[in-house]
Amino acid sequence: MDYRLHEIHQLVELLEHEALGRPFDRAHAQRLAATLAEHQPEIGNSMRLICERLKNGDLRS
Repeated sequence: MDYRLHEIHQLVELLEHEALGRPFDRAHAQRLAATLAEHQPEIGNSMRLICERLKNGDLRS
């Protein structure tokens, strides 16, 4: 089974930057979340929420 760990780690790093108020590539984070939602159904709901939040620029978790 392919867990796409590299993409998960990339997304974690981007979200950490967001949480710390550092600049980050919002579009790349959104693409990663969308890809993970598609390829990892067990975390799909969470990834879709992250994707939607990033799309709307909402900083709430």
